[in-house]
Amino acid sequence: MYVDINKQIKGIGLFQGLSAEKIKELTQQAIYKKFKPGEMVIGESDPIRSFYVVISGQLKLYRSSIDGKEQTLQLLEPGDPFGLCTAFATDSFPASAMAIEDSAVLLIPGTVVEKIAKQEPVLLFNIIQILSRRLKNSMELIESLALKEIPGRLASFLRLESTKNKVDNNTTVKLTISQRELAKILGATPEALSRALRKMANDGIISTMGRVITILDYEMLEQLAEGE
Repeated sequence: MYVDINKQIKGIGLFQGLSAEKIKELTQQAIYKKFKPGEMVIGESDPIRSFYVVISGQLKLYRSSIDGKEQTLQLLEPGDPFGLCTAFATDSFPASAMAIEDSAVLLIPGTVVEKIAKQEPVLLFNIIQILSRRLKNSMELIESLALKEIPGRLASFLRLESTKNKVDNNTTVKLTISQRELAKILGATPEALSRALRKMANDGIISTMGRVITILDYEMLEQLAEGE
């Protein structure tokens, strides 16, 4: 089936400001791949130098320990690029990427990205902006995992998602993932996450209905997120 890649990437922030000629050059050498839920896109230490962009669906970036424990580092939505280090610096990927739902990903050879970035610095500027946001989010994740108990981690997650989605005056969060996947993001067991959700509901901070979490008391959520 024919896929118009130029149409697919229209509006993606990574390519904003690039000339139509350079976008065409990128897409002509790109590979469009589809993945089923649970299918691995790339694994830790895979020897590959490509630049990846999520076109549709949802992926997760995660690391696994020797004993099989899994820590989700980031959820990737349409328009999100990943693999920046494999495109420019290293020959192996530092995390695994897996499709959570039916997804499509664009693979652009690192040599192509590097060549065009040298010709049109706006691409480098876009990449720096993305990396800066990722660094900030990573620092917040490290702080949360190291310094906060599970209720505080959950409150921090809900606070961030509520401001990101901006639904119902920032009081509603619609999860796009299962509670099991959310537990992996928070570094918790599913049972511990269920207990935290139940306690926050009993305390009148939130209410839950399926994957929809409504924040009833934002001030108390804020205090819990700050560890007060």
